[in-house]
Amino acid sequence: MREFVPYSIGMAWVSSKQKQTCTPFGSGTLVKKNGIVGILTARHCVKQMQDESVNHDCVVLLLRDSRAVYLPPDSLIAYRLTTPVTEEYGPDLDFVEIALCEQRQTILAIASVWSLEQDFDALLKEFSAEGSLLASLGFPEERCKTTPLPNGFRRSAYHLTCGHVIQKGDIMERDGWDYIQSKCFYCDENDLPRSFGGTSGGGIWALEVLKSKASGKLSIGRSALVGVSFYQTLGMCGGISSSRSMMLCGKVSANNSR
Repeated sequence: MREFVPYSIGMAWVSSKQKQTCTPFGSGTLVKKNGIVGILTARHCVKQMQDESVNHDCVVLLLRDSRAVYLPPDSLIAYRLTTPVTEEYGPDLDFVEIALCEQRQTILAIASVWSLEQDFDALLKEFSAEGSLLASLGFPEERCKTTPLPNGFRRSAYHLTCGHVIQKGDIMERDGWDYIQSKCFYCDENDLPRSFGGTSGGGIWALEVLKSKASGKLSIGRSALVGVSFYQTLGMCGGISSSRSMMLCGKVSANNSR
């Protein structure tokens, strides 16, 4: 499901005073609406970005194919979309505009940007049925590594795509937001990370899988960005741990199983 990777980004702070340090603060998805280009992510990721801006002077966006773009903080304009009430249920969703600058042109040349000018009611109806397939994307910090260098650092970023299927009882509504509880089960052969920390703000995609009658090969048909990850529980029961995500047309909860 690498089709969604070009839209997905990792986010981190760097400082000219401590050149060997990279401070990650989440994942996100490049989106656009009404000509405005930016990052859809979780509110707590944006808050961390703002809280740490005193000690840092540059934001680095990790893009597809291990590429990165450095942005001055004043090129990022945060729009508060929600005010979280609880850590577990949020709501936890924000948008950060990337102002017109040379670096934005570089981003557009490397990455892809998803249009939010969609009929979300139609998308919700199409992709919220039992059996619908979801994919969550992000950069789990457990799998990433920062190596200090004499004049900077080398960042090895791990881009994870995790599949889920909507099952009976997985969809719920709370305070006007839609939640989806989806699961991915760990087994002895599984190589999923123990923690999904770092994937907060990453996109949740709904997709249709097609099978060719001629070759039998599978391909992705219609798809849509439908949500944003923001919370993970550490409790384990029957091989399951859970995390929550939030839908664009409501809230999503996504359970990553272990």
